[in-house]
Amino acid sequence: MDTAPLIAFIYAHEEYAALLLILAKIIGAILFIPGTPLTLLAGALLGPVQGTIVSLIGNILGAFSAFLISRFLLRNYVNEKLLKKYPKMEKYEKRFFDHGFKTVVILRLIPLFPFNALNYLLGVTRVSVKDYFFGTAIGIIPGTIAFVYFGDSLRMLSFVHIILAITIILMLILLGKFYEKH
Repeated sequence: MDTAPLIAFIYAHEEYAALLLILAKIIGAILFIPGTPLTLLAGALLGPVQGTIVSLIGNILGAFSAFLISRFLLRNYVNEKLLKKYPKMEKYEKRFFDHGFKTVVILRLIPLFPFNALNYLLGVTRVSVKDYFFGTAIGIIPGTIAFVYFGDSLRMLSFVHIILAITIILMLILLGKFYEKH
């Protein structure tokens, strides 16, 4: 299959590609579809700057949509069933209430935590909507940049850039491991 006409169309109409990627990221976050392939695609199609902007918009809107769905449809059920059954969970609830922004930023910095699962999980906690939104928006920036850059370097087939992108992603993972131990 010759993909040249499709690629030419995308480069001639980047705004459509950007809107489709944002929409796909929102729907994907709600439906638990991994967004990493779309982030890599954004880097490959739109380059590092525009790809990062598009990915951040899609990721934030998708995460916030899933969070709100969880907050308004699942929170009462979880509180009634799980917190009564597992009272130790109250300790974590207090942490989300007292240190929500910091906790969300740290969870978002670590690319090992499943992005879509966190959206729903955090929606049923006591983290404030404001702390969740801004913690997510700030916390996903490094990982999004790294994965978009990785997608762009795959498009360029640049060994040096691919290794650099993988190194950055591994450093974010190690940051998470370091945080877990302290």
